[in-house]
Amino acid sequence: MKIISRLRYICGLVLSLGLIGGCLNLPSAEPYRVPAELEKKINDQNEQAVALIQEGRYEEGIVYLEEAVAYVYEADPELRDLTQEKRVPFPLDTPFNNLSWAYHELGDYQQALAYAEKSILLLPNDDVEYTNKANALYHLGRTSEALTSYEKAVDLNSENARAHYWIGLISYEMGDYEAALKKLNKYLDAHPDNGDAASMRVYTLLQLDRPDVAEEYADNFLKRYSNTYEGYWAMAAYLEETAGYDEILAFHIQAAERFPSEWVAQVKVGQTYYDHGDYESALKQFKSMTLVFPQDPELEGRLIRTYSALGDREGAETVYMNSNAPQQLLAAMGQLYLDHGYYTKAIEFYDAVNVNQPWNETGYVKKLQALSWGKRYVRCVELGEQLLKTTEPSSAEIPWFTGRCEMELGQTEKAAEHFKLATEIDAEDGESWSQLALAHFTLGHEPEAREYSERALEMNAEDPTASYVREALDGRNQSLGSRIKAFMKENYLYGKDLAQLDRSLERLDSPDLSLSQMATIIDQSRQYDDQLTFLAYGELYEQLTKSDKGGGVFHKDIGQISYFKLDEFSRTTDDQFIKLADDIPSPEEKTLILDLRGNGGGLTESANNILDILLPELTTSTLIYQDGATYSYYSGPDQIHFSNIAIFVDEDTASAAELLTLGLKTYGDHVSIIGRTTSGKGVGQLVMEDKEHQVLLYVVNHRWNVLQSNIASSRIVPDVKVTGNELEDFIARVKIPRK
Repeated sequence: MKIISRLRYICGLVLSLGLIGGCLNLPSAEPYRVPAELEKKINDQNEQAVALIQEGRYEEGIVYLEEAVAYVYEADPELRDLTQEKRVPFPLDTPFNNLSWAYHELGDYQQALAYAEKSILLLPNDDVEYTNKANALYHLGRTSEALTSYEKAVDLNSENARAHYWIGLISYEMGDYEAALKKLNKYLDAHPDNGDAASMRVYTLLQLDRPDVAEEYADNFLKRYSNTYEGYWAMAAYLEETAGYDEILAFHIQAAERFPSEWVAQVKVGQTYYDHGDYESALKQFKSMTLVFPQDPELEGRLIRTYSALGDREGAETVYMNSNAPQQLLAAMGQLYLDHGYYTKAIEFYDAVNVNQPWNETGYVKKLQALSWGKRYVRCVELGEQLLKTTEPSSAEIPWFTGRCEMELGQTEKAAEHFKLATEIDAEDGESWSQLALAHFTLGHEPEAREYSERALEMNAEDPTASYVREALDGRNQSLGSRIKAFMKENYLYGKDLAQLDRSLERLDSPDLSLSQMATIIDQSRQYDDQLTFLAYGELYEQLTKSDKGGGVFHKDIGQISYFKLDEFSRTTDDQFIKLADDIPSPEEKTLILDLRGNGGGLTESANNILDILLPELTTSTLIYQDGATYSYYSGPDQIHFSNIAIFVDEDTASAAELLTLGLKTYGDHVSIIGRTTSGKGVGQLVMEDKEHQVLLYVVNHRWNVLQSNIASSRIVPDVKVTGNELEDFIARVKIPRK
């Protein structure tokens, strides 16, 4: 549904949300008098502010209103910290009400609400104050509270058409279409020519399954008000809900030809092309509009989005560079880079958005998204936690992205808390419920996992995460030994002879097996030269789960060298590396050293994520499974450039460490391998964890290739050999380019 909200009618004047004064019949009784000089100062500041706000100069208007508030506090110091209702004389409440209006226009709904509530504490109240409060509540997502406030406004003034309209809109959103229709009719009685309300009436009639009435009303509305473009809105709404693309496009083209100077009429044509995926035609339409509406920031934003959809990043950047109002295009540019995989650039633009509009949650949500997609999980969690501590979010996406990044870092308990908060903010968000189910399943909380997965599946029967949780929970009816057996049979790379493997593992079905007995069966069932498949329990389980916390990363800058020692590839190794690498000043002027000596490998994904950060857009590696199926990892276009890279290896460098080494050597520029021939383990593992029994099962489940190469038989031979073991012996062989 498309709604164009341009309803700004108060007492017959187009004043947006503010109250100038003299518009309503207020009670005349006053508890005390304001000194005439202060009253004049308050009125003067207020009048100048209203004039500025009406011109769209909201920040300037706020300055005058803040001065008016200072005079209000001079008149009555008790109002500064007021927490309960107090009867005051006119005009002491007016600056607060108008501040609510100004901040609402700026999109700072928290401030708008705060000032509306302060205004309401100052008695007597009027319907405009409750309308302003309701507007802020609605845009903060607190719909039921907004409805109550709009209804209060109607109680105070039954002729408040704006409140009737918004009650109708909220009723529509809640699915109460009969109530919506009554309220919209009430509004249209006062403003029969309003295109917004007429469009909403059409949508409502269609929801009530009254298409004939909707069409007749839209047709009559068009005939009655065809001399203005707004008269076309109701029919546009009807066609967009009932007609095909060609008919919708023809209607918008006809309207645009009739009203060539109407901005919305022209945009509708371009937007129709865009929505249909005809980006070339959309671009042509938006470009033609620049002749009539030059240097229009909203039009430039549409051009940027259209260039982005066409994959023309340079075209979008040119629009931005040539704009007279680049500050208004920051969000569009952030989305451009986000869509094209340049996450660090997107983060820069969203940082600028948040500096300019610190009250606007959307900029923070988008930054969290860019951090998450760019694998900056540590920074994502830091930002999310900061936002959740300092604000009361109206968007469920803030705790959702925070939780997703915490899941990537293995911080599952915190993730569960944040997914729960997301469901409290938006109970209809199925993804929040499914992620909440997964978090509780990972924590071993089976009743909660089942409850939340079923909740998610009620919303979307095909939700993959919720389906996985339900299937896994159903499998918990089996004993631990039987589940281990099934996991081995399904995933073991060397299990080509499934009958033989099944015979070896069948003892796991025996009841009352100890963990040590299970570990022995695994050892006896694996291939003779496979040392990477094993069952971890007891002290080893504690060591392995604890070792995942730090990531095994040490970093130090030594002049032109940025030195990293990676001891393993755990769940957080990549996150720690990326966070540290992001903070290196001018990396393109430095030599990166990756010390992988003694690194026996770990998680394939962790190594590939580091390759993603250091390489351009390409396939970093391909995994090959027992049944011949493959899975490929990719590097996006975002990249941290170093002048050259040196990799230290030895005979204990294995598996994922070898994958990282071979990937950089194959695809990177100016990469040298220094040390001794590596171990030659071109395989990776999959891990099954059972928290209830405190068991980890590591199973070799894939081979990996880098550009068709695997080092299982050939190993990696260094470019420069080093016989010693001291770090200085290796660093001495690194060639540092001259500046």
